[in-house]
Parts: sequence; C-alpha cells; structure tokens
Amino acid sequence: MKRLTLTGLALFMVATLNAQVEDDWLKKMKEEQKDALKEFEEFKQQAYQEYENFRKQANEEYARFMEESWKIFDIQPAEEPPAKPKPPVPLVDNIDPKPAPTLDSKPNTRPARETVRVPDPLVLTEIPRPELSQVERPKPVEPIVPSAVPMTAAQNVYLYGSSFSFHLDNYEMPTLKDASEKSVAKMWKQLSDPSYDYLIAECLQQRESRNLCDWAYVKLTQQVAEKQFGKDTNEAIVMQMYLLTQSGYKMRIGRDNANHLMLLMGSKEKIFRYQYFQNGGIKFYILDRKYNSKSLHVFDHAFPGEKSLSLAVTQPNLQVEKTEERTIKSKRYPSLSVKVQTNRNLIDFYNDYPINFNWHYYSLASLSPAIKDSLYPALRKAIEGKTDLEAANILLNFVQTGFQYQTDQEQFGYERPLYPDETFFYPYCDCEDRSILFSCLVRELLGLDVVLLDYPIHIATAVCFNEPVEGDYLVVDGKNYIISDPTYIGAVVGQCAPKYKTVSPKVIKF
Repeated sequence: MKRLTLTGLALFMVATLNAQVEDDWLKKMKEEQKDALKEFEEFKQQAYQEYENFRKQANEEYARFMEESWKIFDIQPAEEPPAKPKPPVPLVDNIDPKPAPTLDSKPNTRPARETVRVPDPLVLTEIPRPELSQVERPKPVEPIVPSAVPMTAAQNVYLYGSSFSFHLDNYEMPTLKDASEKSVAKMWKQLSDPSYDYLIAECLQQRESRNLCDWAYVKLTQQVAEKQFGKDTNEAIVMQMYLLTQSGYKMRIGRDNANHLMLLMGSKEKIFRYQYFQNGGIKFYILDRKYNSKSLHVFDHAFPGEKSLSLAVTQPNLQVEKTEERTIKSKRYPSLSVKVQTNRNLIDFYNDYPINFNWHYYSLASLSPAIKDSLYPALRKAIEGKTDLEAANILLNFVQTGFQYQTDQEQFGYERPLYPDETFFYPYCDCEDRSILFSCLVRELLGLDVVLLDYPIHIATAVCFNEPVEGDYLVVDGKNYIISDPTYIGAVVGQCAPKYKTVSPKVIKF
C-alpha cells in the first residue's frame, strides 16, 4: 500500500471530521424532530381533551335545557313562489341579417337602431362573496378528532343515485321511550358519547370530499340517520339533529300533537314551499313537507357556534348517470350544433333543491362537467379568433335560438327558475333561465363581467366589455354595461327591446 502523503492525510482527517460533524448534526436534528413530534402529539391530545371536555359540557347543558318544557310556536303556512309575469312568447327582432353569416365570416354586430342609455337601475344587489368556493360553511365548534377508528366494515348510504360510505355498525342505537322532552334529552346524552365523534368526522369529510353544499349535507345526514333508525322514526330525527348541530348548523326540533318529532332548519334566506316559524329574525323551516301543522312544541335553544343554512349551490360530486343526447343548435350560425347529455342524478338534486329567487346562486352554480366536456370545446372553437363582441353575439344567438321558450307556469304549473344544467334537460325555458345560462357562458368563456337585469315582467343581461361597444346600455358603478337579451330573439348585443328602453331594472351583480 502506498504511503499517504502529508497533504493526503490532512484531507482524510478533514473529511473524517466533517463526516463526524455531519453525523452529529443529523443525530441532533433527529432528536429535535423526535422531541417536536412528541410535543406536538402531547399538544394535540391536550387540545382534543380540552375540546372533548368543552363539547361534553356544551351537550350536557344543551340536554338540560332540552328537558324543560318546549315552547309553543305558531307555524306559518308554506309560501308558494310568487308568479312573476312574463311575456307569453319571446320577443322577436324581425330584422335578420341576410344572408346568414357562417362562423368563418365576421358575425353580425350591428348596433341598436338607436343607441339609448337605459335609466339608472333602481336597486343594486351584490353578492357578498364572488365565488361559491368562498362561501363560509358552518363548522363544528372545534375540529372533530375521532378517539378511535372503528373496525367494522363500511356501509353504503345512498343519496341522489350516489353511494357514500360510513362505519355505522360501530355505534349503539339508543331508542326513545316516547317523544317527551325527557326522552329526547336522554337520547341526546347517549349520542353525546365520544364514540360518535368518528361518525361526525365521517360526515364532515364527505361534505368536503364530495363538495356538498349545505342542503346536500342536510339530506346526507338524513340518509345516515334513516339508515340507522329507519325512515319516519323519531329516533332518526334526533340523530340527524345531533349530527347537524355538531357540524355547526342552526337547527331546532319540534313535536306535533300526534307526537311526531320534526326537524327545523334555520335560514336567513327565504325558502318557498316549506312551513316555518320565525324567531329572532330567523325563519326555521320544517324539513319534512308531508306534515301540515298549525303549531308545534319547539325546543328553541341555540347550540354554541351555530350558523344559518346558506342556499348557495356547489355542485356535489355525484355518480354520473347520463341522460339521452340532446342537440342544441344556433339558428344564425347553423354550424354551431352541439350534442349534450346531462347527469340525471344532478337533475334529481336540483329538482329537490329549495326554490329561491337568489338569481346569482343559479348562475354561479355553473355547468356540470358532464355538459362542459361536450359544450365548451364546441363553443370555444366557434368563438376562436373573434373579438369579445363577436364572440358574445355568437353565444347570445346560441342561447336565443337553441332552446324552445315556455313560461314556468306553462311547463311546471308554478314559478321555478332553472339551474344551467336544467336548461339543457327540460324541453323549455323562459327568460330568467336563458339569462342565467348566458351570464354563465360569458363569465366563463369570455372572462367578462355580466349582470342580470330584473324588469317587472322580464329578466335580461348586460355585459361590460373591455373596449367601447355601441348600443343600448346602462351604467353600473361608473361602467357601461351593454344590453344583451337572450330572450329578444334575433337581437344582437346592444339591442334593448323597445318596451324596456325606458324602464329602470334592478341590477344583480356577480
């Protein structure tokens, strides 16, 4: 073996020393990480125990109030959606461009025959949150941390044709002796056992992973409770109320003269077709519409941290059951023809959704992937290379002429706005349905601001372009919004129907 030179020996010693230093540093880091993890676990266990103690105390106090006599409240009859007068037939602009342009030619963008500034709007209604993903959902008082993971096999609970997995065999099934205050309070105490923490955690996890809005979450907890105790049982009502209060929702429970328990849901927003009682500025709606009560004994006590239900819609992640294909074709641009299919399960969800007149919720619900996958590529191809005005006119005529017009009263027998997916499902649509769909397309495909115009007997839209556009307009927040009416058949962007040129609409902003 060759003798090491002095320089080589020095380098060897330096390397050995560096390796030793690095090894000592790694050991120290591992020890620090181990201590940090141990400290974190101790903190987590302490936090969980503090939460358990707080929650236990909150539920014990809640159960004590529950044992006292419940107040009698007069129940108000369900309100039917007010019939909004609408044109029996769509408005038609008889001046059609000749010959009809193709998508390859410059789309017709003729300005209105007389440019008019529509009178300033009477009311401005603005959404406090621009995106549904930012809607503040009710939350538990503290995060739910399961004390033990159940070892039982998962069971499927079904909602709108879709399965949701829960470990339901892990829990005891308390029963009610009767519907009295004391019996309900006793069952509440039994449900407050920490063993139910994991079920609450599973419900909340499903709410997030399946993108469930408040209403969908309410319906899911109903299915969970009925899976445990059976449909139309008082035990299922108490179980569902327990799950919802622990999830942060403002709920009440009531009893009628026949000793049926009923769940009531608190909402600041008006919900049609459901009975309710009102207290403290909040309406509590009876979730089960089959009951028709004039009065109820109600346990009217707030649970810590409770929040009212929001009617904002997020599309739940449901299993896809495609409907038959439907062809939507533009009259002015015949080459723009799209075959679409909707998700039947999503249609069932919308059909079950409480009717409300928060028009912005309908538009922000957007379209489902089932429709976007076939519709948006065709529309993007049609507007490719076009100016914003040209593209808006293509989308406007697509909505104007691709659907058959009929009022809600004619199609359903009552007032019922449609979510964008529903417009592609039902055979007919009216002015607000078209405006909701058009506003959705303009925002998502063109990235332009759009508002809904609520006239006394009509709903239309107006678009804010990034460049000057001629035509009828109104001013909102100092910006010009160009009238674009999806029910004024044949009209282009900038053409307001003559009968509305002097009418001040309500403006609904996004």
